[in-house]
Amino acid sequence: MIVYLHGFSSGAASQKANALQKALAPTLVIVPEYPSHRPHDSIAMLTECLRTQSTQSDRQKILLVGSSLGGYYAQYLAARLDFISGVILINPALQPQLTLKPYIGQQTNQVTRELFEFSQKDFLELAEFDVPVNKISTPMLVLLDEGDELIDYQYAAHHYNDIGRVIVYPGGSHWFDHVPDAIPEIRAFYEILE
Repeated sequence: MIVYLHGFSSGAASQKANALQKALAPTLVIVPEYPSHRPHDSIAMLTECLRTQSTQSDRQKILLVGSSLGGYYAQYLAARLDFISGVILINPALQPQLTLKPYIGQQTNQVTRELFEFSQKDFLELAEFDVPVNKISTPMLVLLDEGDELIDYQYAAHHYNDIGRVIVYPGGSHWFDHVPDAIPEIRAFYEILE
C-alpha cells in the first residue's frame, strides 16, 4: 500500500492526492487527514495511522509518499519506523523551520478553505523532527521540479543524491506539475520494494 502525506495548508482531498489515487489504482493509496501545521500532533497521528495500517495489512509493504512538508514528515517517520518499506519525496521541505516562518499567524487551508493558526510554538516544533539524511536507511526516490518557487531544487538534488535516486523535471512548480510524468517512476519504485 501507499500512504500519501500532504503538505502544509493542504489536505487529503487535494488535487495531487486525488491524481495519485486514480493513477496508481488498483494499488491502495491511503491519504490521511492530519493537521500539518501542528508538528507534534501530525507525527503522533501519522505514527498511529501507519502502525494501524501495518498491523491490519499483515505487514504488507508500505511506501510513504510525502509532498513538501509531508516529505519532511515522511523522512522522520521512515527513519523511526522499521516497517516502512520505502519513501518518495516530492519537492520536499528541507528546512521548514526557515521556509515556513513567513506563515506564522492565521492561514487559510488551500484545500478545505478552513482557517487555522500556525503559531510560533508550532513553528519552533518543526526543528524537533529534522532528521539527517544519513540516518535514513529506507530506499528513497526524490522527485523535484526545477521551477519550484519555494525549494531550491539544486540544493535538494545535492542533499539527497548520495542516499537515493533523484529525478529532476524541467519547469514545473512547488505543486509538482509532473505527477502524470512521475507515475511510471512511482509505480516502478513501489514494485521493487520488499
